[in-house]
Amino acid sequence: MGGKRARAINEEAIEAFLQYEEEIAAHPAYAGMPDLRYGDGSIQWETPSNRSSGIFRFSHDKRYNWWMKKAAEVGISTDEHQWISKVAKMIHPTKLHPCKICGRVMDIRYSYLSASLIGRVKKLPFYDGSVEMDELTHILDFVSSFTDIYGSRAFDALPGLLKCAQVKEIPPIPNNPGAWSAWIEQCYIPLEPSMLGPGAMANPPDRLDGFHTYNRCCRPSADTGRWKKNLASYTTDRRAFENWSDGNWITANKLMGYISSDPRMKMERCAGEYRGGIHPRPCTADHIGPISLGFCHRPEFQFLCRKCNSAKNNRMYYSDVLHLIEAEQSGETVTTWYADAIWQMCKARVTDRESALRLSRVMRDNRSAAMTLLAEFLERHEYLFLFSLLNLEYADYEYGIISGSEQIRDQILTVRFSRKKSMLRYVEIQKARKVRVAFSSLAEYAEKKNRNGYQWENPETRGLQAYAFALLSGAGADLREKNEELISALNCRRGSGWKLEEFISTIDYRSLQNNEIYARVKSLLSSIMEITAAEIASRWDDPRYFRELADE
Repeated sequence: MGGKRARAINEEAIEAFLQYEEEIAAHPAYAGMPDLRYGDGSIQWETPSNRSSGIFRFSHDKRYNWWMKKAAEVGISTDEHQWISKVAKMIHPTKLHPCKICGRVMDIRYSYLSASLIGRVKKLPFYDGSVEMDELTHILDFVSSFTDIYGSRAFDALPGLLKCAQVKEIPPIPNNPGAWSAWIEQCYIPLEPSMLGPGAMANPPDRLDGFHTYNRCCRPSADTGRWKKNLASYTTDRRAFENWSDGNWITANKLMGYISSDPRMKMERCAGEYRGGIHPRPCTADHIGPISLGFCHRPEFQFLCRKCNSAKNNRMYYSDVLHLIEAEQSGETVTTWYADAIWQMCKARVTDRESALRLSRVMRDNRSAAMTLLAEFLERHEYLFLFSLLNLEYADYEYGIISGSEQIRDQILTVRFSRKKSMLRYVEIQKARKVRVAFSSLAEYAEKKNRNGYQWENPETRGLQAYAFALLSGAGADLREKNEELISALNCRRGSGWKLEEFISTIDYRSLQNNEIYARVKSLLSSIMEITAAEIASRWDDPRYFRELADE
């Protein structure tokens, strides 16, 4: 295999897509699909219309007829505009589709912000960039963040933002994120408004499930040289990489996968049901301490339905804070290094729902300050030092969930793991994926002219930062050489030159982490964040953090 197709290979994405193919092929909605498998038992996923020979040359026509019969079965007339796409969307069992190129799982419905909607938001007089958004942002995630940050102004703006030819009138909706999310989910998205776009484009009968194998994330180009095309992975672990989170990311990701795939876990109820009602299953894995606020990516998750998880977004509830304090008292490390100081200074101030939300805003600003700090090191080309902060050592082991070790308390799942040294080539691939995502995300942050969130420094923090740069510039020739090799590995295209996987295989990562200069520089960074945390904590009663929110 050569050319563009060879460059597009992402082992994890391929594995995930093969599993998805099997699930779709076995689902009753696609029963009777003609020419389902090749002679070797593999699934015939694609049936192009331009085959001129072979035993499967008529598969496209057969499947077209299958889709016509399916349309009659579900009550869609073949005289309707785009009838075949409507059928594909209606019968899809989960409405979620993994990208074969990068592995990112996306909603097939019209759920992602369009360029037009993003443009409208940016024109709002009060919008200051505090809500990060792009065309891969789900509308429910956007609404949750938008209303949390801007309050009543956001609610007042939503009707004007969402109006379009397909939805000319927005009904009166309470200033409540839950009410807006429910209306968008049930009424707005099904109308396929022009303000949104689908995660995957319909393509029946060419594809068995009726959708392109690549998603919105890779639609502009299948070129793997750019981070959005090659580095995107499952949303669950991307956020941990993007936020430079501490914690055993291998076990955390394994437990997230267990929750999404094990039949017993799929039957677990949403923790939000204590407020009343029956919430839809299966539930998703919720980080009790959001990694977007600086908490660790740990193998402990709360069951939340999709709506509850989306509504929670990057906030904490009072019960979350109490649980995290309890976990910490039992010996767990719950915060990433850059968030520990602000957490220790402010956690005792949380006494109710409002103060928990206030802590969320405080920690969000602290996280912004930390990313700004790390971005300064990126701009100084201190890649190898940043590389040492990524906890890559966890990938050196294979972990298995010990059967029968599952414990669910208050709808929070924990398990015990077995561990053995990994001998797999896949180790370097796992590490490289984390490195690419982390650095590309930080590079994008550094490129923003007006960085989002809280910005603060004083002579003391500037002095500590200058001292850190001086220490790194005086590092030995071996470290400087490795630093340049890492920069080259990150900048080259996969499959040519010095691959990142090859670079990682040459590094004694433990020695790098324990290097005296690097250890001193990380200590300086922790000191900077302690000073920053003290400043942010001193503004606990600032209106930026203290304001009433509508009940959710």
